[in-house]
Parts: sequence; structure tokens; C-alpha cells
Amino acid sequence: MNTALLIIDVQQSLVDEGIWQANKVINQLNKLSTLAREQSIPVILIRDTRVLPDGTFHNLLKQENHDIEIIKSFCDSFMQTNLEEILKNNNITRLIIGGLQSDFCIDTTCREAAKMGYDVVLVSDAHSTLNHEHLNAEQIVAHHNRILRNFDSANGKVRVLKSSNIAFSPNY
Repeated sequence: MNTALLIIDVQQSLVDEGIWQANKVINQLNKLSTLAREQSIPVILIRDTRVLPDGTFHNLLKQENHDIEIIKSFCDSFMQTNLEEILKNNNITRLIIGGLQSDFCIDTTCREAAKMGYDVVLVSDAHSTLNHEHLNAEQIVAHHNRILRNFDSANGKVRVLKSSNIAFSPNY
């Protein structure tokens, strides 16, 4: 099973708005991306240019020249992008996902990927969001970790694991 790491919307302007535990999330994503690169696992950096027009990744997010960058305009990282083509060309069947925002782009991309037949692992301690009028960010993250932990579609599934339990091998 071929794996890719998707890091979604870890952008300076979004973090500046007050993302809950942003530095912790970025640190976890950096650890995962370092491990992925050491094992020749593709790291795909996705950024939103519709809602976040400046498009700058956060300065603490580690990037390498050979990382793949996708620009999107919707919560769904697949919609009107070449993400699916890249994954198919690399025979990717499993996605490790983290980034921002749990209740928008993370949730939507996880569900869409499972619907498309990918085995998805949402990294429970490597995604976050902002406080909202009804729930604080910590509650939103916990809620998404719970509702996505055994999300099955007809074709794929989503599991939720802590970053310390992520292995870039098929035996996860």
C-alpha cells in the first residue's frame, strides 16, 4: 500500500487568526513530514488561495524542494485540483492527513478521500481550528476525532491515530 502525507492549509494568515495549539500541530506535522521524507513518502502541501489569498505557508512549517504543492479554492482538496491525478500517478492508496481547519478542509478532504476509495488516517494531534460561537476549538477537534475515527464509505475508510502511532508502512 503506497502512502502520501497531506498537509492542508497550514498558512500564516490562518494561524495568525488564533488557531488552537498551532505550534504543537505544526511541530507534529514537521515530525511526520521528516519521517515521511526519510522513507521516500510523498509530502503534499495543500494551500487555499480563495479564503486565504496571501497563500503563504506558516514560517515554522518545514518544506523541501521536492514536496508537491497543490493550490485549491474549496474545502475539498480534490475539487478542481490535480490531487487525484498525482495520487493515481504515484499509485497512492493510503493518505495520512493533518493541518487546518478540522471542521472545514480536514473533515471535507477526509470524507471525500474515503468516498474515492482511499484508506485515510487522520492524525488526531496534528489538526486544529479556530474557536466558534457554539464550540471552542478544543471541542471541535475532539468532535472530529470522534466522528471520523471509524468513518467508512462504500470504497474507503477513515481511521484516527495519534502522531506517535503513525507508521508509513501498510501495517498501521
